[in-house]
Amino acid sequence: MYLKSDAVEAFDWRQLQKWDWTSTTVLLVAYDWNPVSGGAEALAGRRLVRALLAAGARVSVLTGPAAVVDDTQHPRYSVTVAPCEPLASGRVGRAIQMVRTRVPEASGPWVASAVETGVRLLERLAEDTIIYSRAMPGASNIVGWHLAKRTGHPWVAHFSDFWPPPQVLPPNRRFLAPYKWPMFATWRHRILRDAGALTFTNPGQGAEMTGHSPSRLQQKAFVVTHLPSRTIPGRIPPQYDRFHIVHTGNLYPPDHTAETVVKGLRQFLDRTPAARGLVQFTQAGWANGDVEAWAQRCGLDDVVRVAGRLREDEILPLLESASLLIAIDYRRADSTTLLSKLPDYVNARRPILAITAPTSTLGRVCLEDGAGLTAQHDAPGDVAGQIAAVFAAWQERRLDAFLPRPRAIAAFSAQHVLTELAGAFTLARHAEPHRIATQVAAGPSRVSGSAQA
Repeated sequence: MYLKSDAVEAFDWRQLQKWDWTSTTVLLVAYDWNPVSGGAEALAGRRLVRALLAAGARVSVLTGPAAVVDDTQHPRYSVTVAPCEPLASGRVGRAIQMVRTRVPEASGPWVASAVETGVRLLERLAEDTIIYSRAMPGASNIVGWHLAKRTGHPWVAHFSDFWPPPQVLPPNRRFLAPYKWPMFATWRHRILRDAGALTFTNPGQGAEMTGHSPSRLQQKAFVVTHLPSRTIPGRIPPQYDRFHIVHTGNLYPPDHTAETVVKGLRQFLDRTPAARGLVQFTQAGWANGDVEAWAQRCGLDDVVRVAGRLREDEILPLLESASLLIAIDYRRADSTTLLSKLPDYVNARRPILAITAPTSTLGRVCLEDGAGLTAQHDAPGDVAGQIAAVFAAWQERRLDAFLPRPRAIAAFSAQHVLTELAGAFTLARHAEPHRIATQVAAGPSRVSGSAQA
């Protein structure tokens, strides 16, 4: 299974599956908790908390001022909002603020109040509470570092993407923010070194962040990938009135663009007269990128529909109506991005076509775990060919050959994700606070997965 870490091999997998979540208390540190303003980051954290609660864990969330506080009375779930100093107006003011807070992100002014709030919160929680900080933004992990240092609680740090993000210091504009790089480098070093364990959405991202050669950091890097919004009970039969192609999520051209898929759709329709009048392409996302521009350019205005941003409860019916789901990766052969929509795609039990390089993380999930088909991110002809294959199967009502494999479905299950998380928590509990780098350098010992230390 591609979405499984090397670090978990130091444990007995079956014992990790028996981790006693009912006696586990977690302080989740996540600046973004509002699913509207925080988007995918907030949704990912909420879905993980939902899985933890279902397993019996007690969870407290420390978050930023934009959070939507869940007022449902739940004995194992609470949200605490730490105030945040307003972001300064103007580029110079923000630069001064970042230098003062020593955090090179807009969320930096939140760190100090979050740390003080978190210390008080931990005084009321169980003595063996585990701190689990989740970036992005990276400020969440900076808060986790301070809390672990102040309290001695075991700490696990999560990264959902590369940090610092590439767009912060583009190669040709590095001079715009010369003060940021030293702060990013310092905090990245501290977080990777001092966390009792690290979690990433996929092995490729973990290797990119910790270094591709075997190292002490990789020995504590676990895979806690995205979870679906909900598990669809049973399989909902596909519809055969129209061939519905669906892409959900945001697009950020020019590196993350609809060009290849729209051009491929145009080629498919030109080659397949039987498909005319039967095909519809729906794009749903708050940043729809260049979908409309390419649709107009390729003469597909009557085929492409832009639905805009949809609520979570509106997305799932859209996925279930699909004949083919499209996942568009960044135009990089070595992309380590794992799209947050993929678990919902897999659980919808519909064919998936990933526009990606086969060597990317998304490509490997498709090819090794059987999540779906792939087409080169710069090859519209590949897209046309794969659409044609699925369309032919759809006409003959034999889509089963293209559905996600059980291995891929299991990779995004709560059981699999929580087993990896149990490994990370076990390692963190056995790590001596702030002597972690020395301990891990000596090499991991096989630790019993039950390890409720």
